[in-house]
Amino acid sequence: MKHLIIVRGGGELASGVIHALYRTGFRVLVLEQEKPTATRRRVAFSEAVYRGEATVERVTCYRAKNVEDAKKRLKEGQLVILVDPEAKCVREFKPQVLVDAIVSHENKGTKRDMAEHTIALGPGFCAGRDVDAVVETGRGHNLGRLIYEGFSYKDPDIKNSTVGVEHNLEHLLFAPENGRLEMLRSISLMVKRGESVAHLHTEDGKTIELKATIDGVLRGALHTGMTVRKGQKIGDIHPTMGQEECFTISDKARCIAGSVLEAVMVWDSKRPKRRFFHRG
Repeated sequence: MKHLIIVRGGGELASGVIHALYRTGFRVLVLEQEKPTATRRRVAFSEAVYRGEATVERVTCYRAKNVEDAKKRLKEGQLVILVDPEAKCVREFKPQVLVDAIVSHENKGTKRDMAEHTIALGPGFCAGRDVDAVVETGRGHNLGRLIYEGFSYKDPDIKNSTVGVEHNLEHLLFAPENGRLEMLRSISLMVKRGESVAHLHTEDGKTIELKATIDGVLRGALHTGMTVRKGQKIGDIHPTMGQEECFTISDKARCIAGSVLEAVMVWDSKRPKRRFFHRG
């Protein structure tokens, strides 16, 4: 399909990228897994997989039932999400640009030949080999820097978990065992250290109480009823964030989104006849 950008992943950082690309006039198709695990669900387009549609800062994404439905919706100008974790539909859509925004710190099958121009967020990719460009996602001086040769910084934090600049995992909630999650508090509510925020019903019939590790606002949490594995992130408490900020794209996501947009524009400016923008 002409003039199309495919984004793999619909989590927090990916949604910042998707929002920017769609708002600036690009046709965007999002690919997600069957049960997305983004905790910052109020600012993640992946929520459309569960709800049929999801709105982030006045932009609404709609779930397509299949490839044909996705094509129809894209032609109508909609922002579309499709369940396709292995990106099998890429061959049929033939996008001009593909962005891997899964941010799992490893390559989940993205290859440089999947589109005319390929971009990836964070560690796990070699620019110039796996993809054309890599965007630095680690906080600090180089956040958002475009890398055209080599790798990004290998952030030891767990999936964008840093609060501020220093490494700090205290604000995260992890599943101590495999089990079924029952959230007791909703996203944007204030919690106190030691307060129960969730129950984990384990496979052997136990119920484990999960408590807030710090005072703050619950800015992210998985869906109640989700089956989680030991060590999986299930919630996120921020000590200084305002409650209203749970519903807006973060500074980090906007920075990375701007870099992806820059990468697309730089690539397009070097193309003969600039066919990507001139649609006539």
